Amino acid sequence: MRKPRPAAYNPAQALHLISSDRSGAPLSCPTCSGQIVRDPASVPPPPRAQVTLKCKGCGRTARYISGAA
Repeated sequence: MRKPRPAAYNPAQALHLISSDRSGAPLSCPTCSGQIVRDPASVPPPPRAQVTLKCKGCGRTARYISGAA
């Protein structure tokens, strides 16, 4: 039996969220229009830190490494 995967955005949605976060634009979930919670909350994040964007409504996540662009 396989482990259930955590909900994640499709690649196009994840790239849109990540680019919006890096540019400082307000974030909302592309699936359910819910609020996005950012971890770590500090802007800008520490160099080479993993940033997690998670929707409060549907629980979908997107992750990226700051400063890697």
